[in-house]
Amino acid sequence: MLWPRAVRDVVKTGPEREIVDAYPYRNACPTSVWSRLIDSAEKDITFAGYANYFLWQEQSRRADRLKTKASAGCAVRFLIGDPDSDVTRRREAVEGVPLTVGTRIRITLDALERMGAVEGLEAVQ
Repeated sequence: MLWPRAVRDVVKTGPEREIVDAYPYRNACPTSVWSRLIDSAEKDITFAGYANYFLWQEQSRRADRLKTKASAGCAVRFLIGDPDSDVTRRREAVEGVPLTVGTRIRITLDALERMGAVEGLEAVQ
């Protein structure tokens, strides 16, 4: 009777064996998780968010850390929306907030531009 319980305590058997944590929305994820994921990446980091605005707001040195990663051979990619597209304008109408989606995208584009030319850093709209 004790052995099956001992195995279950050590070996993950349910859905948690593949999923470490889940958050209902992006800002519920602690900034320490983002830092740990970036710092531990060795080959690829891909941000596939429409604006990725949160990256530049949460930690002032995040751009430096991403630049260091790219310079060390880790491919850093950003897949972001077009700030002037119809899709962006429709999303802005739905959100109806002063800090528009287009502005948030432009903030990300500006942050990436400030990083300068870095081999291994790529942004795609």
